[in-house]
Parts: sequence; C-alpha cells; structure tokens
Amino acid sequence: MVAAATIAFGLWFLTMRFQDFGARWKQAVEIISHDDVIESNYAQPSTAASETSSEKEAKPSNVYMSSDDVERYVGSILEFGNDVAINRTVCPSEISYRYSQLSSMHGGNGKIKYFFALDLYQSAGIISRLMSSIVETMRFLGPENCAISVVEGRSEDGTYEILAALKERIDAMGGHFFLSSSDINPKAGKDVDRVQALAKLRNMALLPLKSVTSSGSSDKLGEMYSSDAVIIFVNDIVVCPEDILELVFQHANQEAHMTCAFDWIFNGTTFYDVWVSRTLVGDTFFEIPHDGSWSYSKDLFWSDPDGRRRYEAKKPFQVYSCWGGMVTLDAASFADDTVKFRASDPGECYMGEPTLLAKDLYRQGLGKVLAVPAVNVAYSDEEAVGTRALRGYVGDHIDQSRPSLARDETVQWQSAPPAMVKCLPNFNQPSWTSPV
Repeated sequence: MVAAATIAFGLWFLTMRFQDFGARWKQAVEIISHDDVIESNYAQPSTAASETSSEKEAKPSNVYMSSDDVERYVGSILEFGNDVAINRTVCPSEISYRYSQLSSMHGGNGKIKYFFALDLYQSAGIISRLMSSIVETMRFLGPENCAISVVEGRSEDGTYEILAALKERIDAMGGHFFLSSSDINPKAGKDVDRVQALAKLRNMALLPLKSVTSSGSSDKLGEMYSSDAVIIFVNDIVVCPEDILELVFQHANQEAHMTCAFDWIFNGTTFYDVWVSRTLVGDTFFEIPHDGSWSYSKDLFWSDPDGRRRYEAKKPFQVYSCWGGMVTLDAASFADDTVKFRASDPGECYMGEPTLLAKDLYRQGLGKVLAVPAVNVAYSDEEAVGTRALRGYVGDHIDQSRPSLARDETVQWQSAPPAMVKCLPNFNQPSWTSPV
C-alpha cells in the first residue's frame, strides 16, 4: 500500500509539474514550488533599460492592502526580533563571529558588494520573515554595501504595497532598492514555455547590475558595484540571516562560481529541487525511476559516494547543478553577458534554467558549483518549523566561533564536468546528455 501510494504521488506530481509546463505545486500548507518562488522573485528590473514591454515601473496603489496593514508588515520587517506583530518563524537573534570578514567593519571600496535579487508573486504569507532576514543581513554587511532588486508580478495579496513602502525605508537606511513589476505569467497556459518565462523574470531582476548609457544598458557591470560583487538570488522562502551569510561565506572562501542551499517540503522530509539539481556524477540528487515516482527521495546522493559522505557530514561539496531555494553567483558574469538565465535551445535537452546556467558556467570554465547542506530552507513558516526541527539551523552544523573555513570544509575542486548528465524533460522520460 505504501509503495502504491508513493507511485501515485509521483505520478500526480509529474502531471502537475509538466503537463501544462507546471501548474505550481502547492501543499495544503501553502508550500510554494521552485517555479512559483522564482515567479514571485521575478518582479523588479530598475536602473537599466526595460528588457520587455511587460516590465514596468511599479507604482503603489494600496488596492490590495490597507495602509495600516502595510505599515504593520513593514514594521515587522524592520524589527528583526519582533516575531509577534506578524506570526513567523524564529531565527537566531545574533550573528556569529564567523561572518565578521563579510561585514562593513572590515572596510570596503565604497561600492555595492552584495546584490539581493528576488522575483515575488503572492508572497505576503512569507514576506515578513523573508525580507526581515534580508534587511538584518544588510544591516550587518552595511546597508551602503547592499542593493535589493525585486521584480513583483500580478500579486493580489498586498505583496507589492508592502515592497513599495519598504523601499522608502531601505533607501533611508542608505541601501539601494530597485522595484519594478512584470505581467509575465509562467503559468499562463500550454502556449507559454514556463522555463523561458522564468528565465526572463530572473534576468529582469538582474538588470540593475548593468551600467546605463545614453543608448540604454551596456554589457558591463555598473560603476556603483564592486568588481567582485555577489548576487544573492532568493526564492520566496523562509530564511534566516545566518542562512544567507553562510552561503555568501562559503561562496567567497571556497572561490565558488555558484553556491546553493537545500530546499525542503513536507516538513523537511523531502528535498524539493530535484528536477534542476545534478550531482558531480551527473545524476539527480535522488533516483527517479521510469514510473516517475519519488520512492527513493530519502536516498540522497545514492550514486555519488563522495558527495553522499560530505552531505551526511554536513560539509559543502561540489555538484554539477543546483538551486535549493537560494544561490550566490558572481555578478560580473551576468553583467557582461558571459552567462544569463535561458531556456533550452532547439535540439537541446529540455531542462530548468538553473541546470542550463550550470551548463553554461562549465562551458566558460566556471564550473565551481557548490552545495551547502548546512543551509536548509522551506516555503512557508509552517513548513519551516518542521524543517528546522529535522534539518537544524546553520549553527547546529557549523563551528561559528572562527572566521575561516575548517580544514575539512575545504572543497577539492574538479575542473571537468561529469561525462554525461541526466536529461529529465519529464520525470518518467530519463535519458543522458552531454554536460556542455
């Protein structure tokens, strides 16, 4: 009976994810899937010229939320320790010494080093914890060293109104907040290539990175950014400052090109982003058999012994591709169009935009892709409680008393990609394809 139920679940999930390019999977407790997260995170190009006619400067309307409620949300975001005004997940109250090297007290060049990118849709349910953790991280890193770019799209729950009010407060703090909106709908129907739509939204959120000339945006990093600026791309997840900082810390100290968290559903029991994630042997993080079921979802990294050993020890390790709800990336590679988010080309295996991004990074000799099992996130406050109980906080796995990598944390990078990579246009149609 259990096996039959598992198979039925896998088939149901497959239908939801692919028959119409993905009616987004939501659990009863409002778990938002990877694509929904991206869609919501895609809502804001700004300084640069518009990429599509569907992008527009957002203007506050207060149509979907009263001014009093907007202020209540914004107040909760700015008061990191106030978990009562808006009921939300509790995060550690202090930021550890481990991340001191990242903070503004160690000096800077007066330019933006940390660029938060989000695409947000219908995100009022998690926006308090999400944005409060980002703002608290900015305070630690120095607001003047940080920028937020949010593309909001079609929300009818007050998401835009909250962001518009928050923008004023962030600007007053000395930070930089780019806010725009888009009517691109990755779930518009069978005539819409969902991955292509999501890729457009992701790229829109990164537009403010580009320098702007009289003829429009150029293919180079804007002068306001440090040459080693880092993108922190965040889905609509429940996250704490230490999650963000640990990802940035690993990215910098491991000299990675792409660094990922782990995202979970069903109270932390099931890894979510399996469709876009591949191990260093080219396989999915857990086996998906020909029936498309998730029967083996608990058997992570079964075909990658080295990855599995480090995963179980909660040590970072190299993979081919990942996303996991939050990633860090080198900003310059996107500003100069070395890489960008995209959909599959004709004749190319149909993959998600994070997998294709990793493929393009490898093509450019930028294949240091890192998964960090100490960073675990969820898609609702309710789910985050179970996920934290089962997977722990960063501080449960990491010695945060020293501002450097422990010897056993250091990754020995493999320069070559896997010989082949699992192609999974549908969960029940696996094959193998070239990694580059």
